[in-house]
Amino acid sequence: MPTTENKRAAAASTPHYETGPIVVGSDGSPGGDDAVALAHDLTGTSSRRLVAEKIPGVAAPSLGLVGLAEREDAGTLVVGSPHRGPVGRALLGSVAHHVLHHAPCEVVVAPRGYAGRERRPRLAKVGVAYDGTTESHTALRRAEALCRDTGASLHLIVAEDPVVAGVERGEEYSPLTNASAVLAAALKTVAPTIEADGECVDPGWRRADKSIAEAIADACERDVDILVAGTRKPLDRLLLGSVTGHLIDVAPCAVLVVPHEEGA
Repeated sequence: MPTTENKRAAAASTPHYETGPIVVGSDGSPGGDDAVALAHDLTGTSSRRLVAEKIPGVAAPSLGLVGLAEREDAGTLVVGSPHRGPVGRALLGSVAHHVLHHAPCEVVVAPRGYAGRERRPRLAKVGVAYDGTTESHTALRRAEALCRDTGASLHLIVAEDPVVAGVERGEEYSPLTNASAVLAAALKTVAPTIEADGECVDPGWRRADKSIAEAIADACERDVDILVAGTRKPLDRLLLGSVTGHLIDVAPCAVLVVPHEEGA
């Protein structure tokens, strides 16, 4: 029989996203409806509690969402994207981007029109943006946890440039020397109980952060249900031009953004 001390140690070592509630707030807009639908789908794949509240459509609804996540000690905060722009995703300065900067937990952004989509009964394929950095290792571990919860398969997507770490202003470009080797090495670390494969994508001759995000998004078009991506340190999350920031703009599926781990 496990002792009380062992139970406490196990609880302390379990990531909060596996135990904390899934929280969603909606102001009744289409984007809010998308977020609520996605939150219910995510809750259906786990035993975690769902907290859904109405957020007043005030000037800064992001403050209400962040406050809700803090009050409920959320493991996951689900938000929608506004229906504007050619792809209807979260735009710079939008609620989703602001929440990603300030939320105390991981954030999942629902794609436009999610509530009205014909969806699979469960997650079948989890994608992860990967480049071999510490941040992408964190994203991979989170993606594995999702696969264990849902029975989904795992699909690693590697681009020949930093994918998850984010492109900081003024940072010198340093492409991966061998994307296929990075992919092969990552696949070897995946738990043998998880079905996993991957691909290397070409972001084009510019290899700018935006084209990298678009290449990753294109790889999700076929059958990825949710894409997991990481961020750098909290103050550098989703800087103007970061790959993860562009991913939530263009990905056709839900995007789960894993927060930076302290000390990493």
